[in-house]
Amino acid sequence: MRYFLLLTILISACATTRSQPGNSVDRFFLDPTGKTYFLLADERLVTDNPLGQNRFEFFDSSLGSPDVVDVANPFSVMLFYADYGQLIILDRTLSERSRLDLFSVEDILEPSTVARASDNKVWVFDNWDYRLKLLDQSGKVRQRSNDLRLEIRAVIPPDAIYVNRGQVLLHYRADHRAALFTNYGRFERWITFPPAEDFAWNPPYLLGRSKDSFWIWDAVTNQQKEQPRPQVPGEVKEQWIPMAEGYLRLNTATGKTEEVKFN
Repeated sequence: MRYFLLLTILISACATTRSQPGNSVDRFFLDPTGKTYFLLADERLVTDNPLGQNRFEFFDSSLGSPDVVDVANPFSVMLFYADYGQLIILDRTLSERSRLDLFSVEDILEPSTVARASDNKVWVFDNWDYRLKLLDQSGKVRQRSNDLRLEIRAVIPPDAIYVNRGQVLLHYRADHRAALFTNYGRFERWITFPPAEDFAWNPPYLLGRSKDSFWIWDAVTNQQKEQPRPQVPGEVKEQWIPMAEGYLRLNTATGKTEEVKFN
């Protein structure tokens, strides 16, 4: 009887642990192979082990939550912590491979955002001189744009950098537009978007959500699709990632994802 009671307690404890949501998802990301990564509310970055035995995860308590999570290369996941200027590279198991302090890099003084370049280098926007700069794998600046305050009349730094092969975009969310550059840092044109409150980038697609609608812009064709936003219960919080024929949505409380096709 005593053994049965102990076994019951153990089973109940295990069941409670599995049923608890633990940490809700703050953001999620999709790499080119279709693998998902989750940034949890406790600031851990996690992804599933393909063998299903455990989860891979990364967390640095001294840095907190990364401002940029770039999974364009699943074998070289990139994290950026703007306040500390720290650029961290992880392998496919989310183990740290290398770390670079951008404040220590010559010719970079105020790095505000970054993105993985198409040739595995790193684009950095430097608020000090309003230039887009390309770092090589040794951490040296190999090329830079003109002063964007003069070239495109930029008065604020961009909120994000997006890269799609030979295209580099600086997203100015408050202005509802992005500046398109070549992969040599040469400005080409402005691209205007409908107003939106939330954004997600999954090359070559940018998704914007407002209260009543959402749109997806294709960087290859320069076409936009806009549709009414599906209604969900007020207590349900979702994150979306754009895809070729729709989007992948995540219930941040349960961690469950669902692919949604365009109507």
